[in-house]
Amino acid sequence: MTIGKKNLPEFHPQTVLRDWGDGHSFRLADAQTGVCVFGATGSGKTSGPAKHLAYGYLAAGMGGLVMCAKKEEAIQWQKWAQETGREDDLVIIDAKGTNRFNFMNWESERPEEGGGLSINIVHLLDEVAGAIAEGDKNAGGGNEKFWADALHNLNSNLVDLPILAKIPVSLPLLREIASSAAISFEQLNDEAWKKESACARILREADLATVDADPEVRADFEECKKYWEKDFPSLAEETRSSIMLNFTVLIRPLVTRPLRKLFSSDTNVTPEDTFAGKIIIVNLPVQEFRVAGRITNLCWKYCFQVAVLRRMQPVNRESFLRPVFLWADEAQNFVSKFDSEYQAVARSAGGCSVYLTQNIESLRRVLKNDDAVDSLLGNLQCKIFCQNAGNTNEWAAKLLGQRWLNITSTNAGSSRNESMPAMPQQPGSHNAGVSRGEQLRFFVEPSAFTTLKRGGEQHGFQVEAIVYNGGHLYANGKESLPYKLITFNQR
Repeated sequence: MTIGKKNLPEFHPQTVLRDWGDGHSFRLADAQTGVCVFGATGSGKTSGPAKHLAYGYLAAGMGGLVMCAKKEEAIQWQKWAQETGREDDLVIIDAKGTNRFNFMNWESERPEEGGGLSINIVHLLDEVAGAIAEGDKNAGGGNEKFWADALHNLNSNLVDLPILAKIPVSLPLLREIASSAAISFEQLNDEAWKKESACARILREADLATVDADPEVRADFEECKKYWEKDFPSLAEETRSSIMLNFTVLIRPLVTRPLRKLFSSDTNVTPEDTFAGKIIIVNLPVQEFRVAGRITNLCWKYCFQVAVLRRMQPVNRESFLRPVFLWADEAQNFVSKFDSEYQAVARSAGGCSVYLTQNIESLRRVLKNDDAVDSLLGNLQCKIFCQNAGNTNEWAAKLLGQRWLNITSTNAGSSRNESMPAMPQQPGSHNAGVSRGEQLRFFVEPSAFTTLKRGGEQHGFQVEAIVYNGGHLYANGKESLPYKLITFNQR
């Protein structure tokens, strides 16, 4: 690709993705610092700026992961891919289970130095547990941390056991181990339990597999063995039942329809496929599949993010990694606290995030912490504001900043003494004046965002948006402004 007369290597950061006119453009380097699009329902944010960016990303050959909140999103992306010649790169994840991803086995068999560590595999389960908790409005309570820690401890030992026994990790296997574990010291000595229990069988296999292993590995086995032969059976019945209930709530969606095929069988697609240009669309929209859709999207999202963060740009800088995008319309359905951590370092790994949402309040409602929202938005450098109302407009105005303006004011008036009779020769006194002074005003007043064009026939299929791209200034006559008003054509 070229910029002017300068030839650039493929996927160079200065590659132009979209020309914004007047000598301004949106480059790959801008995409890698993240984008967030705000706009009220019906403001044209998807058919305007989102479509505009998507065409640029697709035409540049990026791979990516698309999360779906609405039923029509997969069809929309198929249309966009067809119009940019990328339909052969689409991989659709849907309830049919044609494309499958056993994320537990994916992480446990990863060949890199950090692969196979149970702490990383368990973290995947923790992310799933968080997704389920968000879908359950009654989750939580005063003892929430205790039960979360207890579930995490159970998951850690469940994952450790097959890894130590050198058995492929899968969700159904974890379910089998948990349901067959001894619940009393008497049962541990029962010959029928030893013969029939999956937990007992895999404990024996892990013992044999680690007896001559590295002392550190053997020490891990001894810790795992203590949990299953001492800690777990000694738990009070009510406590153990509550922990197992939480585990069942966690695991059941993943080992039953429609997620069983997607996550609990074999693997024929992974997040790394996007590095070769594949566009993975998670077509289990939250609007249709509710919690199951949310879990599916969040599992894929988290695995995609950790896969991206493992990448490194070539040292010589004569070639560049293929950039990959993470796309979330109605992003409030998919954000998590890990997003700000990911976005802080995704640029160096070629990760390009695009989040679309109505307003800041929708993010705060999910993340439940202003600092988490500020951290995420601070790491999404490009912010695009479509027509909107409410507190988001105030926030946008403050983001764009203020400037001193010379303000001229005039006044005029007259007066007379009402206690004296009016006399023709005494018309009263008159006064007038002009004053000039400096006042601090917003570059864009909050009210300006309420009147931006929203597209459709009424607005000639034109969508207006105010674009802020951190560190960029845009020429406007003799002055430079920290924003640019851009009109996007819906057709």
